[in-house]
Amino acid sequence: MSGRCFALSLLHFSPINSLSYDLLRRLSVACSRSPSRLQYHVSDLLGPKLRSIRCWYALFLSDGIVNDKPEQKEKRTKWPPEVRQFVQAYVDDHPTFYIEELRDSISIQFPLLRTISTSTICRALNFDLNLSRKVLSKAAREAVPAEIRIYEKKLLPLYSYAEQLIFLDETSKDGRHAYRRYAWSPRNTKAIVRLPFRRGKRLSILAALDVSGFIAWEWTEETFTKGKFHEAFLKHVIPLLNPWPLPRSIVVMDNAKIHVYPELQAAVHACGARLIFLPPYCSQLNPIEQGFGFLKRWIQRHANLVFPLYPELVLDVAMNKCTQRERESFFGSFQHCGYNSFSLRDEVFEGLIDSCKKHE
Repeated sequence: MSGRCFALSLLHFSPINSLSYDLLRRLSVACSRSPSRLQYHVSDLLGPKLRSIRCWYALFLSDGIVNDKPEQKEKRTKWPPEVRQFVQAYVDDHPTFYIEELRDSISIQFPLLRTISTSTICRALNFDLNLSRKVLSKAAREAVPAEIRIYEKKLLPLYSYAEQLIFLDETSKDGRHAYRRYAWSPRNTKAIVRLPFRRGKRLSILAALDVSGFIAWEWTEETFTKGKFHEAFLKHVIPLLNPWPLPRSIVVMDNAKIHVYPELQAAVHACGARLIFLPPYCSQLNPIEQGFGFLKRWIQRHANLVFPLYPELVLDVAMNKCTQRERESFFGSFQHCGYNSFSLRDEVFEGLIDSCKKHE
């Protein structure tokens, strides 16, 4: 039996969550000995990012090893199980806590526990509970679990692969979005750079995104109205649509007022495509939000001084270059938002629903 066949057969009998990190890397390398397009499916099956799988496979080809990390000593704490359970419950209820707040709560709940130093608490969070501190993804309190269920049920019978989806949304950019936030300076001194405080010309941007990146866009110096949106949609998006279930056959956008009108649905259905609206206040299900983040970072890196002066010229270049540079990242954004190669990721939808229920 080949290594790839053995790996796939093992996956059939072993849940992904039960696999060790070393075995996960070995399975990824074994399954990656295939055309590049199939590596996307390996990422769907096993969970690691596509870039990680390719790095592991490159390491295997160059050095003949899979795991380059030396074995580490056990770093778990000696806390009793009831303390770990209390900390886990505290994290679930207060995910934005400071270490000092958690330490005070532990000392009140377990006054006889002596090992509650900052280093011990961090070790418990990292190794006992397998938690990490990361940038906060904000979820709106107004999001309704029932609306998320309805969206998933509408999309499920139509969805066969990620290439079917086209996401649309608007954003705005001005000169302030191009400025870099960090600078180098001598220790104990402020980093000061002389920059104009005027924001410059403001552009409203309507963009369409698929798994390959930005595929269409239009900008205006004013705000998009229903008329301007419809004109831009007919000009830039309609020519890209195909009859369902072909690629680019499902249009997804939020339910803003300028998006909900009969003429838009008629134009989409005339192409044989489908139109679905996202649940209210659920930008986590729209990968174009991350795409706008890629666009902002490209402008900050490559055109931070030019964009305030010539935003229209920079925008066209930035859209193309950002798509070329971040092609794999765009596919990862789709996965992150719940859209795998051949199926929807139930854990993304369930996690969003659970988050909404906690704040009801």
